[in-house]
Amino acid sequence: MRMAFWNTNRNVEINPYVQDIIIDNGIDIMVLAEYEANINHLRNGLRKHNIYMGKYISIGCDRITLLGKCRNVNPCYQDTYCSLQNIQDKYILVCVHFPSKTHCERKKKDIVIRRVIQEIQKLEEESACQNTIVVGDFNENPYEGGCLAADGFHGLPDYYVAQREHRKILGEEFKMFYNPMWNLFGDFSSPPGTFFYNGNDVENPFWNIYDQVMIRPCLRNKFVDNGLKIICQAGERPLLTEKNRMPDRQISDHLPIVFEIKEE
Repeated sequence: MRMAFWNTNRNVEINPYVQDIIIDNGIDIMVLAEYEANINHLRNGLRKHNIYMGKYISIGCDRITLLGKCRNVNPCYQDTYCSLQNIQDKYILVCVHFPSKTHCERKKKDIVIRRVIQEIQKLEEESACQNTIVVGDFNENPYEGGCLAADGFHGLPDYYVAQREHRKILGEEFKMFYNPMWNLFGDFSSPPGTFFYNGNDVENPFWNIYDQVMIRPCLRNKFVDNGLKIICQAGERPLLTEKNRMPDRQISDHLPIVFEIKEE
């Protein structure tokens, strides 16, 4: 099962790029944030290539749009910042688009994140399913508090630690996620992130990985390592500027990610 996520930055002309990403990468489920193009036009374009994708229900979360080939995908908890989906009674797919640092103070964002985590754990308990995948625009890097902290997503870069599944702090147990996005930092591979910020902050890495996927440790053996990629080309069209090799903001200020979970 191949999935992709892209924050399309409200580009109403984005459909040809989305279509090519789906075709090029054999995508089964496409998760979009800030999508304001015509989804029917997108689906019609895919049909011309014999690709049939339905639109999944995400009422209550207008920041996320989902479409895919998989059947038996049912909505669970929905709110402004996340859409939880039950995929074929096998997986819990959590699609997020958290508020940006410029529009939401840290403490408010932490409240949003904790609420989503509570709903994830509630659904995991009710469905007796731990096959949870979280994907989306976290609007922060894997090393920042919401992603890494124990009372956040607790997304660790080392599976051998994460396979402990939880750790206890002050008598309270905190469940863990494995976050493979840590492996994509730096310029040994290109591009070195999904979002570029050329600000004058004292601490500024310039390249950020705001767009991420995390999984529960029990899914690690099904996660295809070389299937995780930051996409910088859609068909014949580059998503990076030729001069500076940064995301082309005329298309989107974010780059898409793709990943794969092996089916049984």
